[in-house]
Amino acid sequence: MINQYRGIVIAILIFSCVILVGIGHGGVPIIMIEVGLPFLKELKFSFDPTDSFKDTIAAGALFLLIGQLLLFISTHKLNLLMRLIAISIMWIGFYYLVHNIFANEGSGFTFATGSPFLILSMVLFSFDIRQYLQRNKTDSDLE
Repeated sequence: MINQYRGIVIAILIFSCVILVGIGHGGVPIIMIEVGLPFLKELKFSFDPTDSFKDTIAAGALFLLIGQLLLFISTHKLNLLMRLIAISIMWIGFYYLVHNIFANEGSGFTFATGSPFLILSMVLFSFDIRQYLQRNKTDSDLE
């Protein structure tokens, strides 16, 4: 991986861990929910995006955790496709956290604190797509 991409990946991992989830009158970093996921009995686990914000927090945290792990592994394995999949999974998790943005104040708060993650992940995704297309173009030119 090129050093400039490694810096973006590290920034994405950091910003994805500090996304604040608005619960009640406060905010909790998503990393706390990811770590405490097995112990949080009061959180409902729903994969239905039409459910309420509180019911989909656990699903969003799980998708973000899986994406973070894949992104971390892809930095060491230098696997472009795994990095693209990891970012896509993280976007799904972010969607679960902000899908009720207009109906719930907590979702708006989460979107605001997660926007640096979203912007950086879009930048890395576009860099990776460009790199993937250039690699395929050079492979077809060699044939």
